Amino acid sequence: MADAFSLENEVFRSFLACGSTVIIKMLCLAPMTSFQRIKYKAFANPEDIRRLGPAYAVRLSDKVERVKRCHLNDVENIPAFLALGAMYLATKPSPIVAMWHFRIFAISRVCHTIIYMIGVQPYRAISFLFGLGVNISMATQILLATFKFTG
Repeated sequence: MADAFSLENEVFRSFLACGSTVIIKMLCLAPMTSFQRIKYKAFANPEDIRRLGPAYAVRLSDKVERVKRCHLNDVENIPAFLALGAMYLATKPSPIVAMWHFRIFAISRVCHTIIYMIGVQPYRAISFLFGLGVNISMATQILLATFKFTG
């Protein structure tokens, strides 16, 4: 069997693909915030609008804040997935189970962003819970593997 962290390992490749997908998605939210700020003339800092003139102001916009909250949610969840996924790989999990963990997380985060931008509940919460469930499942399996190894 290939090393857990080798490109010859299909589970590792799946982790890389899903991890890269959610990172790219998360990175896209920063310029999306800037676009919304320009579109709705809603800037957070006075220095951002000095040259734009009086039509622009430091103010809040629901559209800008929605993108920022979605981005913050990614910042809170994606790093945990990446860390847990790497630790999970070290436990040499079942390939099918591991790949489904990675896929479900990636799909849930993409869906979460789309649904967040549209503003539909309870689907946003459901997509969030799928991703959270994946992270909890991996963390639990990591703990069980370490207790099994040491016990």
